[in-house]
Formats: sequence, C-alpha cells, structure tokens
Amino acid sequence: MNKIWKGRIQKDTDKAVEDFTYSIDIDRSLYLHDLTGTAAHVIGLKKIGIIKDTELKKILVGLIEIKQRIENGSITTEKHEDIHSLVENELYSLIVDPALKIHTGRSRNDQVVLDERLFCKDIIVSLQSGMIGLLDNILKLSEKNTGVVFPAYTHLQKAQPVSLSHYMLSYFDKFYRDFARLGQDFESCDYMPLGAAACAGSGYELDCNGIADILKFKNLATNSMDIVGSRDFIIDLVYSCSMIMIHLSRFSEDLIIYNSDEFSYIEIEESYCTGSSIMPQKKNPDILELIRGKSSLVIGNLVQMMILLKALPSTYNRDLQEDKKVLFSAIEDTASSVDIFAKLLLKIKFNEDVISDKLKAGFLEATDMADYLVKKGETFRNAHHIIGNIVKYCIESNKKIPDLSIDELKGFSGLFEDDIFSSIEPGACLDAKDVDCGTSSEQVTGKISQAKSRIKKLEVSLEGLKARTVGLETVIDSAID
Repeated sequence: MNKIWKGRIQKDTDKAVEDFTYSIDIDRSLYLHDLTGTAAHVIGLKKIGIIKDTELKKILVGLIEIKQRIENGSITTEKHEDIHSLVENELYSLIVDPALKIHTGRSRNDQVVLDERLFCKDIIVSLQSGMIGLLDNILKLSEKNTGVVFPAYTHLQKAQPVSLSHYMLSYFDKFYRDFARLGQDFESCDYMPLGAAACAGSGYELDCNGIADILKFKNLATNSMDIVGSRDFIIDLVYSCSMIMIHLSRFSEDLIIYNSDEFSYIEIEESYCTGSSIMPQKKNPDILELIRGKSSLVIGNLVQMMILLKALPSTYNRDLQEDKKVLFSAIEDTASSVDIFAKLLLKIKFNEDVISDKLKAGFLEATDMADYLVKKGETFRNAHHIIGNIVKYCIESNKKIPDLSIDELKGFSGLFEDDIFSSIEPGACLDAKDVDCGTSSEQVTGKISQAKSRIKKLEVSLEGLKARTVGLETVIDSAID
C-alpha cells in the first residue's frame, strides 16, 4: 500500500519497521470520527475553492461507502499504516484524483487529535448514560430499604447504626460527583483543532468557525503548537475513569465482605456468581473481585498517560501514538464495570434478620449513651470515659448494654434515668442524627427525594451533551443543506 508521505523517503519501508510503527490495529476504532472529521474538512476546503462541488459530492459519497465497507468487513484494515491513510487510500481507490485533495491544509497531527476529541465527547455521553443507570439502581435499593438499620464501620469495626438507605446513598453521592466530573471532561474536549496542521497553523484560509459549527465544537484552538501536542483532555478523562473505578472498587470490597459467611449480610443471586473447579460448595462473587482488579488497571492507565507526556518536547511527537491504547483500555474497563455492577445491584438480597442480630453486638449504641449524658449535663470527655468504663464492664461480665439494669448504670453515673433504654434503641440512635448529612429517617427520606430530582436533572444535562456530538451523516447533511 502506498504511503501517504512518500517522496522524501524513496526506499520501501522495512517490514520490521512497518510492524513496529503501524497503529491501524488500535486506531481503526476511530474510523467513524476520522471519516466525520474528514467530511467536515473537505466541506471547509470547498468553501475556500480548493475542492469543486462535483468533487465534494464524490468525496462525501465515497466516505459513506468506506464506512459501510469497514463495518461489513470488506476492507482489509491491516494493510494500512493507520486509520488516516486507510481513509485516504481507500477513497482514492473509489474516486481517484479528488481523494488527493482531502489532506490539503491539515496534518495527521491535528487530524488525530480531532478524532480523539470527537471520540472522547461521544464516549463521555455513553459513560454518563451508564452512570445514570447505576445511580438509578442505587436509588432503587435505597428506597426499598428505608426501614433497615445497618451497622456502619470505621477501621472495619462496628461503629454506629445507620439506615441502610443512608449507606446506599453514600455511594450515590460518590457516583454523582463522578458524573459531574465527566461533564467537566466534555468541556475540556470541546476544542476544535483543525487549522493547527502540523504545528504552525494551516497555510490556507480555512473557516475554522464554520468547521467547528459543523462538528459541533464549542471552542476553537487558540494555539496550534499547544493543541496538536497536548493530551491533558485524555488525562482528565482517564482520571475520571479512575475515580469511577475507585468508587466501584470500594463498593465491591464492601459487598465482598458482606457476602462472606462471616458476615452474611447479603446474598447475591446465583446467576451473578461463579463456582470453583475443585471445591463443590463455592459460590464466588467474581464480578465484584474482577471490578476490584480492573480498578488497578485503570489507575495504571492514568499513570501511563501522565508518564507518556511528562518528558515530551513541545508539539507533536510519535510517542503520542501510544495514547490511544491507554485511553481505549481505560474506557473499556470502566464502561463494562459500570454496566455489570449496576445490574448486579438488583441481584442482591439483604438478610435483614442477620443484620438485625449483628447489631446487638459491638456496642454500637455507645456514642449515643455518651450523648445522652451530655444532654443531662455531663461534659463530653467525662461522658466518653464513663461509657468506656461501661463497655469494659460489659465485656468482662459478658453482657450487652441493654442487659444492664438501671442500678448498674447508676453505679457509673447518677445522671442515668429509665429513659436511657429507649434512647439507645436502634431507631432512636438513627433519628438522633438529624443534621443535614445525618442518618435520621427524616433526613434520609429527604435525600431520597433529592436524589430523584438530581437524576432527572442529570438526564436533562445528558441530552444537552448529546446535542453537542455529531455523526458522519449529520456532517454530510450539512453540506447538502
């Protein structure tokens, strides 16, 4: 296959060099975006008289045919150096001479970053759609379990009772921030690089604003050297993927622990578990473990991207060819993890009897007892010491706090009255936490209602971003109009 850069290089490229430098096996995933960007560029070339009306029609029809041939497998992609040369060479085989004009006024340097920005905008919309599904399922579990009291842990030790809904909503807030972060990434992607060419800017009077409108870019590049050599928009997106995966990993770790026989707080439906090749009794939460494992890969992708850029001289360098491997890997692992985790959530049953029984041990009411004494006039530090002594007494006597008599309690503080026992019931402990971020029933009910409103706003926001993405057919239709 002819090289689009032949001329200065007269000798045939060594096969070993081709094997090492070709990127078509990776960047062919950008075929839609390369075709779309090329369509917009040639429309711009027609506007300044480089391409004639008849040539434009041939080119656009040819681009549609290349899209169809790539999708039906009739183009052998492997023989091409990259997706850019594939489009140009295949178009030449269809329409001959007009294809030789499509690269006028641009370089693969601004072409590839255009493809990547178009790709990232599309993938952010897709990721946000998946995130809404995840948030919606978390909310469903929250609504379903408003009456369940659940042990919160610090240092992986029982700490205080909370509403199970409150626990679920803690992850809602994490993923809600992740959704917002993706929206910020969309904005950092939304800069149109065509016109930058290799590094100094195009030598043709391209109507960059017009091309940006066709491709639905909000902003133009302000510096040609910066736009062709920067990939911070990819770092931003991979960072957001890393945060999503960190939150999924933490949630998965919780559920792995709660699913263990030692806890038995949850049961995962068999269709979402796997077995052991040797131990007949096993029912393994492998999905959760794989998500936890994939999170390390995506975090590694972030480090890869940062290291890839850290020592590059300014503008474009061939090192940047490797960014697509990193980006695609991070996106694939994140999207698949979000999708399967959202489905798994609806396959979980909470064992309420087990949870209720586990709440009786661990002295989860201790902090509320200290608060009780403070409200009776004791200082908090003294109250803390008093309750600590009571806990120690219970451990040594093999008793639980509710088993103690009022006389036993008065032996530690004369401020205890009969109302202490109602004050440390699980429901009372929850409702005592009536601050804005607390676990009281009133606060949790309000947060569930707020979460519903938030999801509706996210859906509206997502539709707004969808309207700012573009496909090949839309670009071609703009030329016809």
